[in-house]
Amino acid sequence: MIKFFRKIRQNLLMENKTGKYFKYAIGEIILVVIGILIALSINNWNEERKLKTEEQELLANLSVSFKSKLNELENKNVGRAENITGINKLLYLTSNPNETIGEREMYNILGDMHTWYSVNEEFRIIDMLFSSGKINTISNDSLKFKLISWPDIMEEMLEEQRVLQDLVTNRINPLMNKYVSLTNIVASYNLPKTQIEAHTVSPFPNDFSGLLSDRAFESFISDKKLYLIINIRDSEALIESAKSILSLINQELKND
Repeated sequence: MIKFFRKIRQNLLMENKTGKYFKYAIGEIILVVIGILIALSINNWNEERKLKTEEQELLANLSVSFKSKLNELENKNVGRAENITGINKLLYLTSNPNETIGEREMYNILGDMHTWYSVNEEFRIIDMLFSSGKINTISNDSLKFKLISWPDIMEEMLEEQRVLQDLVTNRINPLMNKYVSLTNIVASYNLPKTQIEAHTVSPFPNDFSGLLSDRAFESFISDKKLYLIINIRDSEALIESAKSILSLINQELKND
């Protein structure tokens, strides 16, 4: 094609048609410029399509991860609420020493005292978003802002969760072990037997009355109740944020 245009220009010069030559040269330059612009437009379109495809894949992965995290947060809050109900019953028994409950119910309540219903601190897709710079792939500004805000909201809940973990591990559990055997608590769960043949009954007697009359135990479980309430509140903020993020993701996926 270039040789064809060059031949035409040469013929015009040989025929001393200078005016036509310059007009033709200008027209040729315009055609070349138009061709370059078309090529650039096609390249830009391909690049935009590639980025859009990458964004859609990222949004799909975010949707899966946040649905899982939302389910985890909601389940942990259910467990925390049940734990608070058990703590309230224990606090009632400490104030009313003549009242009693069944041994199995006591085992269930005390079993819950051993846990703190922790949410997994690791959230790999969020870590990946920031470490790889893929957060900039997301075109929806509202969604991007909520994703950027997520780690701070999460950390607020995790700070209280770590305090609760320390309280249970280093305060409540050692004190309960003085009065009640964990072996008996585990045996009460009726878990499937293993090759080790666990879940046997402890030879040491339980002292529920001693546990309930221990002032430190009352203080520790009251503290636990407070931190569980705070964890529920902070998790509810995360739940609302996760729902909002999922709603924005679904809108983007539908608009594709």
